[in-house]
Amino acid sequence: MNRKDFLRWLGIGGAGIAAGTGIAGITARKKDDPICRTVGTPTGQNPNPSIRLPGAIGGNSYGSMVHPPMFTNADFLSRMELHSSLPQAPSGSSFRSEINIVEMPLTVAHETVVNAWTFDGIVPGRVLRAREGQNMEVLFRNHSNHPHSIHFHGTHDPQQDGWEPIASGSERLYKIKAGPIGFHPYHCHVPPLASHMSKGLYGGFIVDPPGGRPPALEFMLILAGWDLQESGRNDIYAWNGIAGFYDRFPIKVPVGKKVRLYIANMTEYDPLASFHLHSQTFDVYRTGTRLVPDEHTDVITLGQTERAIVEFTLTKRGRYMFHPHQTHMADRGAMGWIVAV
Repeated sequence: MNRKDFLRWLGIGGAGIAAGTGIAGITARKKDDPICRTVGTPTGQNPNPSIRLPGAIGGNSYGSMVHPPMFTNADFLSRMELHSSLPQAPSGSSFRSEINIVEMPLTVAHETVVNAWTFDGIVPGRVLRAREGQNMEVLFRNHSNHPHSIHFHGTHDPQQDGWEPIASGSERLYKIKAGPIGFHPYHCHVPPLASHMSKGLYGGFIVDPPGGRPPALEFMLILAGWDLQESGRNDIYAWNGIAGFYDRFPIKVPVGKKVRLYIANMTEYDPLASFHLHSQTFDVYRTGTRLVPDEHTDVITLGQTERAIVEFTLTKRGRYMFHPHQTHMADRGAMGWIVAV
């Protein structure tokens, strides 16, 4: 394994080590709100050098103050490109999966490390996908020092609901029948719930209709915040766990190809978030439980754990910005681009 591959491995499994800053670098930062003071500085430079901006390393293509870790590259979140990494739900009447709880340092922005609680060492947890009516067995193992669980949204036997804490070193086999069709989150449901989810214990679960959905380039975008000082408020925001990632590494799609985005709001400490796409409108399938659009728009608002599937086709080459229309979220890492080529 060469140095580049080693650093990439650390980024997935032990990224906090690769960052070279440690948790002390976060807790030493001031509890005021320096990022807000940088709004309006076109280059993204900090007007007050005595205050360090979490994740800031200077200007970028638009002005977001937060940047991804230096060791990331364009393929770092390729697992969220569903058309290439997860083309369809497993075949057959049932399938089995395994999810492990791992508590570990995770780099979530440039020189920004958190003590994350993760499903399988990544945030969000890996995408789960099934066809409606399939029987799923999910073996849950808790390798951490705290009780955790896994709770699936959707319809299933209440005995398999996942609110009961699973003790450290223990395991449980969850058995659910996938349904209804749509996009459903999963997350830990052990109190204090906000703390467990805000530390990274969430992921996406897709239930396809029996015949599947029409062909499209599919991506999952899960919005969440990182509370760097455990103060009960988010300091930075991220699509798919890494702040600023899609500003540095835009989603690339061919002109004329249908695009399908599975979008979820998994933020804690913020009651609402939104998704806005510039220069393009889209069909909205609320929760994805219907096969006909609920509306056609360019912005959707989502409460906590709410989700939607949106579809559109870009007919002109160019850069299409996307972000929450809560501008402090965009400024702090949740601004990105879709580039039609």
